[in-house]
Amino acid sequence: MIKDIIKLSVFLTIACVIAAGALSITYVATKDRIQQQKKAELNLALSKECLPGSSSVKEEKDHFVGLDKKGGSIGYAFRVSPQGYGGAIDMVVGINMKGNVAGVKILSMNETPGLGLKASETKFLKQFMGKTAKSPLKAKKDIDAITGATITSQAVADGVKEALTKYRGLKL
Repeated sequence: MIKDIIKLSVFLTIACVIAAGALSITYVATKDRIQQQKKAELNLALSKECLPGSSSVKEEKDHFVGLDKKGGSIGYAFRVSPQGYGGAIDMVVGINMKGNVAGVKILSMNETPGLGLKASETKFLKQFMGKTAKSPLKAKKDIDAITGATITSQAVADGVKEALTKYRGLKL
């Protein structure tokens, strides 16, 4: 009986060591590709969705600048992470040179499937287009909140408001 317990313990230990080693090797092998993919996704979100019309995006210390073909600025984008129902919502908000929201893209979030995840849909995000630092952004009052996901809706609105505040700070 004790021999069987020892054999099982040794077998499980070896299996765990092999599994942990394989997981570590996979992580090391894919880490750079995952980072490149995330950077490519961010660049696509910036140039196509957050700062439409930009031909390139330049990264500054705490924001991004969308540039036209001649190198002139067409707007700024800010990465913000407001707290939603399921944790931080990683998003990018583009603001044109007039101070209006030009686009919003949610990069990642852990909201409730079927409810909070609807915040990443174009239909919901379009209502922030054109908003300014002076625009009120309260869920259910100023923006149409997602049914059953008011906390998530307000978190996205708070992220947009944070980006607009950062933009104002740049322009002062």
